[in-house]
Amino acid sequence: MQLDVNQSILIVVGTDLEPEESDRPLAYRLKAAIEASPDFGNHPFRKCLVITDTLYRHDKIIQVCPTVAVGGPGVNAVSNELVEKLPVYLSKDNRYFIQLNKDFADSKIAIWGMDRDSTSEAMEMFIANGIMDDFLKKIWK
Repeated sequence: MQLDVNQSILIVVGTDLEPEESDRPLAYRLKAAIEASPDFGNHPFRKCLVITDTLYRHDKIIQVCPTVAVGGPGVNAVSNELVEKLPVYLSKDNRYFIQLNKDFADSKIAIWGMDRDSTSEAMEMFIANGIMDDFLKKIWK
């Protein structure tokens, strides 16, 4: 598979059973929303892949890709790294968090909540409130 590291987006979930059950379906919901974007098919090597944090951390090349970590720092090693680096962009009652650089200069994002429902709510906010669209415009300029 050919992967353009500047155009392809990685959605990273934790490796354990809990994130597989709760976060992976959210990751695929985000993948579907990204692939439904009108600009998705405009580049021959543009991809959107859901992978585990283990694969991501062991492959330095793919770490260059724009990345969305789904799930909290307790279940996703990539989120654990990003939580310390990225500012909180949107939060609700300390139940969920969307962390990113507002200008997307660092093309990494963490979306997580204190439980399954709050992570799902954070994902809905990311998709429905235009944050995802702004992210795609920036990385696919």
